[in-house]
Amino acid sequence: MKLDKWQQEILDYEGNILLCTGRQVGKTTVFAIKAAQYLIKHKDCRIIVVSLTEDQAKLIIVMILSYLEKNNPKAVQMGRNRPTSGKIMLKNGSQVIARPVGNTGDAVRGFTGDILIIDEASRMPEMAFAAARPTLLTTAGKIWMCSTPAGKQGYFWDSYQNKGERFKVWHISSEKVLNERVVSKDWTQTQRDEAINYLKSEKLDMTELQYGQEYLGMFLDDLRRFFDDELLRDCCILKRQVPCPKTDNYMGVDIARMGNDESSFEILSAPQDKVIKQVENIVTRKTKTNETEDKIKEMTTSYNLLKVGIDAGSGSLGVGIYDHLLQDIILKKKVVAMNNRAISLNRDGTDKMRIFKEDLYDNLKSMMEHGEIQLLDDDNLLASFRSIQFEFTEDIGQKITRVKIFGNYSHIVEGLIRAAWLAKKERHKKFFISYI
Repeated sequence: MKLDKWQQEILDYEGNILLCTGRQVGKTTVFAIKAAQYLIKHKDCRIIVVSLTEDQAKLIIVMILSYLEKNNPKAVQMGRNRPTSGKIMLKNGSQVIARPVGNTGDAVRGFTGDILIIDEASRMPEMAFAAARPTLLTTAGKIWMCSTPAGKQGYFWDSYQNKGERFKVWHISSEKVLNERVVSKDWTQTQRDEAINYLKSEKLDMTELQYGQEYLGMFLDDLRRFFDDELLRDCCILKRQVPCPKTDNYMGVDIARMGNDESSFEILSAPQDKVIKQVENIVTRKTKTNETEDKIKEMTTSYNLLKVGIDAGSGSLGVGIYDHLLQDIILKKKVVAMNNRAISLNRDGTDKMRIFKEDLYDNLKSMMEHGEIQLLDDDNLLASFRSIQFEFTEDIGQKITRVKIFGNYSHIVEGLIRAAWLAKKERHKKFFISYI
């Protein structure tokens, strides 16, 4: 591939690196190439890759291995020491290990490395940095850190300011990359034109703050995380139960956009007078609508679900799925459309309340703050929580300020907010008081 000028500069640099970028510029690609070249050049070295989730960690390993297989295939150990999804060993004794940080960063403790690669650093919990950095203590190793921003907060923001001049800092926007990347067989004129048009559409659809953070790589005061690390440490404490509870269960579903995203199925157990607990978090990728419908039917039966909440608002993909599910004799009594629309508050449907996405988020956060819900200690769930941010916006032509909540990995939490609303509201309906 033809590298951008800034990518080549990073490959040539030998110190601590901080790369702040917009989305989809090739930051993970250049770090994977740099890691592969370092492994070849330095025998008996160790590179530790730290990511938010296991899937992200595996992706970096795949990218490193792909480069090695194309450029130095004989250098990679095979047989008993062949590459795995979390580790690559070379014949010169060097190796790379990928680890998800989890809630506290404990997965990194006990390792020693020459290079520490931190992916999506702006969304790492502070405790993870405290656990990861000592891996370099006895080797005088280097940190290679990359991320899109997440507001002026945390270790990534502090390091970006570079007051101690520890890092060489690069700041690369998506706009700059798309407009300046040299056209080649790997980056055709058609790809370039389509990408630029897509970016123009994003600019129209997003707020200035969202676009500034996600595509210009800007640190913005007005953007904040909605769920802080302390709240997540207090609530995300459960391990999966085997077998799972089969009563008083509720599910929230976030449906993938046109099959290119991930669909999320979040199940909560809500027995009377007890803390609501998360039973399962399931994610499917690139599923067709009929496959999503079948998954909902299957899980309704296997988990004996009382209610299923799906994102079926105007213009969403869930509308078609919702309509099909209403034709099922069992599901039509259980499925609830939840996306900026009125929801029944009583059994006969005469009392209704209009809820919005922000209401669902506020409800989940309140439940977490008041100890009413406990969630799984799951890397993907935590990554989704840490991606959720908010800003204050003012509608055009109005003087009403409201909160806008968004995230670039929000699908798991989007399913969870629906399950939490149903679990809390539905079990309250079971109480009936008689007066004599």
